[in-house]
Amino acid sequence: MSRPTLSSLGTWLWKRRGLLLVTLAALAVRLVWNLRVHRPIDFAFSDMAGYLDRANLMLDKPATKGPWLTLFPYGTHYFIFAVKRLFGRDNATALGVAYAVLGALAVGYTYATAGRFIPRAWARVVVGLVLIVYYPWISLGGYALSEIPFAVCVAASTFYGLRLADQGRRADAWRLGLALGLGAVVRPQILLAAVLLAVHVVFRRRAWRHFTAGLVVRAAAPLALLLALSSYRLHAQVGVWGLVSTNGPLNFVFGRCHNTGLDAVSASARGFFGPPPLGALLQYQKEHKDALFTLDPALGETLTIQGNMWDAAPNYALAARCVRKTGYFRQIKYAVTHVVLLWGYNAIWPDQGQKPRWREPMMSSLAAHNTFILPGAAVALLLSLRRRRARALLVAIQVWSLIFTSMLYFGDTRYRAPYDGLLILLAMTTYLDVLSLPQRLRDRLHERFARPRSVG
Repeated sequence: MSRPTLSSLGTWLWKRRGLLLVTLAALAVRLVWNLRVHRPIDFAFSDMAGYLDRANLMLDKPATKGPWLTLFPYGTHYFIFAVKRLFGRDNATALGVAYAVLGALAVGYTYATAGRFIPRAWARVVVGLVLIVYYPWISLGGYALSEIPFAVCVAASTFYGLRLADQGRRADAWRLGLALGLGAVVRPQILLAAVLLAVHVVFRRRAWRHFTAGLVVRAAAPLALLLALSSYRLHAQVGVWGLVSTNGPLNFVFGRCHNTGLDAVSASARGFFGPPPLGALLQYQKEHKDALFTLDPALGETLTIQGNMWDAAPNYALAARCVRKTGYFRQIKYAVTHVVLLWGYNAIWPDQGQKPRWREPMMSSLAAHNTFILPGAAVALLLSLRRRRARALLVAIQVWSLIFTSMLYFGDTRYRAPYDGLLILLAMTTYLDVLSLPQRLRDRLHERFARPRSVG
């Protein structure tokens, strides 16, 4: 390698030393956790077992088809399959390293966004340190779940969206579309963020300094391609056209009926599903008779449909029945309760149901989040809707999409966790505004009294 090339590389590394240090430190912490403390492969039950089993099925019987394979988005078990295919079916180290790398990437992208969004260097250092040791992200990276892969997509799409608005680089448009597309195959809810991003382009055009129609085409292309492939896969499995998965109608039932469980009874099988946050809310109100938010089921705590979990018609019919029974006022109450569930009345699962060794640090972390992050983030979210805070809205769009999605379906601290990096950034901007308030007041007073008075 020539000396000029080495010099350029050294300059590049030095300019990005903060990002590299934060990302490498995050990786080190997560490698220790995933390889020595909490190996993902050791927790193969419930949702984790589902992801691992579907990945193993791809190894053993790749031609297998069935509608049950469409109930959950396929992105996570495809990722696990790729790790197993490359490094071995039962390679615990490879799976732990893979999830550690994804966790470090989520931290790195979030810190890179902080570099463009947070003006004070010391504040960026604080954000970086918090991200390195943020326990919910570390903990979730120790399970074979979708949260950490999705956190990478949320963080990456936010970073590329912000940089695209600032600089108008074609490469960032491609990367934005790819991040949104990969996020959609992990959790389709990111598609609402894509829609809100398009709305932002239309109504906050001054924030898009180098906007061109070509950037829209480049961003849309990888997203459209991944959705087309996902739709083809869904049709091949179920025989109907859709986007990514078939669990949308199922989740819609819980949002509209506020039941804690659903039995699906068909001629060939029987299934059951119950969202942990709604069960936790029911348990809380049984223990606290004065609870402000309650479950308030429309038709009962456990409901039944005739069909399979992935059948849209019986699920939508049941949801419509619940809406007719409750009326719109109770449905609005449900929506507000769902937003509250993003932060309260439940702990992040699976730690919620684990031994105190795992449950207690998660409970402490959630309490710290609600005390130090939530207040500032809530203020920043509201202020982001002001026209002169268009760049802040670019960072907040993903969180707003989470809130709107939760209103429609249901909220969960675990579903919120992938967005916590953005909430940390938003909270920091609020606290910087508070710290700068005395100086701004002094500047205004100085400007007022220093203004020359007219004589007449």
